[in-house]
Amino acid sequence: MDIAHSDTYEIKLLTTAFENMTMHLREHEKMQYLLAYRDSLTELRNTTAYKVWVNDFDKEIAETKADFAVIVFDINFLKETNDHFGHDTGNKLIVTAAHIIANVFKRSPVFRIGGDEFVAVIQGADYECIEELIGKMKDHNTKAIHTGGIVIACGMSKYNGDAVVAHVFDRADQEMYQNKSDLK
Repeated sequence: MDIAHSDTYEIKLLTTAFENMTMHLREHEKMQYLLAYRDSLTELRNTTAYKVWVNDFDKEIAETKADFAVIVFDINFLKETNDHFGHDTGNKLIVTAAHIIANVFKRSPVFRIGGDEFVAVIQGADYECIEELIGKMKDHNTKAIHTGGIVIACGMSKYNGDAVVAHVFDRADQEMYQNKSDLK
């Protein structure tokens, strides 16, 4: 038994099916990227994205000199907030802190690398005015201390011929812990 068909109609159906499949694959790929590289709570880049950036940048600094800084952030009193008011309130604190950091460092990638730990990688225009940006964080903390707002400790370190980004991060992390202690 022969089946009647129209080549034009079948080609149109196949073309439409391929276009739909391509669109769905692109949407799926975008969703996979978001799941892999974005923090679901804050919508900032996540730990995986930071590790990819570090790996790529370690290769770059091995080949050329780079001008960049790392700033490490940590929210003061998050544990106390979670203990007294619950984790939903603590999560709101984390989200608010993420927005504060991202607003100050608008032109720099900001990553959430732990519960209440964030990293900003400073390059380009932000690197040129890094002291001003750190000053904005200090101003924020001064106001927060007096008003009962969110206090965000931070420490900064600039690249100084280091072999790997981790060395810059470690210095920034030490500075952050000193700042955290000073703010309490």
